[in-house]
Amino acid sequence: MYLTLLALHSVIRWFVVIILGLTLAASWQGWLSNRPYTPTDARLRSIATSITHLQLLLGFVLYFKSPITGYFRENFRESLNSSDLTFFGLIHISLMLVAVVVLTFGSSLGKRAATDAQKHRTVALYFLAGTLILLAAVPWPFSPLAQRPLFRSF
Repeated sequence: MYLTLLALHSVIRWFVVIILGLTLAASWQGWLSNRPYTPTDARLRSIATSITHLQLLLGFVLYFKSPITGYFRENFRESLNSSDLTFFGLIHISLMLVAVVVLTFGSSLGKRAATDAQKHRTVALYFLAGTLILLAAVPWPFSPLAQRPLFRSF
């Protein structure tokens, strides 16, 4: 089950990256061109938030199933000397939680903003901040803290 969840978490990562990119592009374009906030914009925002929530939920399940994070939790002081263990046991989950909170907050504020320009601007700025935090917390193959492959097989 653990390996299946890990592979699924890896696949959904790409859906998160793609939908956040689309949402960012639409919100920035809408804000800068002063275009009306459309149902498509609202749908993109909602789907992006939902997919990131799903990914976070899978991440929490993995956090408590993973032998890596299990070792980190059981040997906290010793594990802090390993960048790989510290990344997955502390940094990754903390930054991802912060990123999803920022995205959720931005989605909620954007949904309730009074004008179309405020909706686009709010989504654009909060989603940019959340996306940057999220991208910093992914264990990319080139990451200095922890590396994982771009694609995992099932």
